[in-house]
Amino acid sequence: MRQVYTSQDITQVGYYKSILDEAGIPSFIQNENSDNPAMAGAAFLPSLCVIEDNDYEKAIGILKSMPVTPSRTGPEWICPSCSEKNPANFDSCWNCNSLRPGVPTT
Repeated sequence: MRQVYTSQDITQVGYYKSILDEAGIPSFIQNENSDNPAMAGAAFLPSLCVIEDNDYEKAIGILKSMPVTPSRTGPEWICPSCSEKNPANFDSCWNCNSLRPGVPTT
């Protein structure tokens, strides 16, 4: 087992895990449920680990090739369509899937 990525943003760790899953690299998230503020520190952050050490280099190469998306922090936003509160890092509403105001459509 080797650690390939650590972040306090569990959604980013989960996203990277899904990328490794798609590539056929067995992995798991260590400290996935550690949300206890008393256990602050890098040793308790969610970490993505590959199960087989020989998958480490391939996993690192795949993750390094991914575009970096900065995490968005700030206040929650209210969906203009359904009035639900959404976290700052969501570009679409969790309830109705409407886009956040100001997000470009592609």
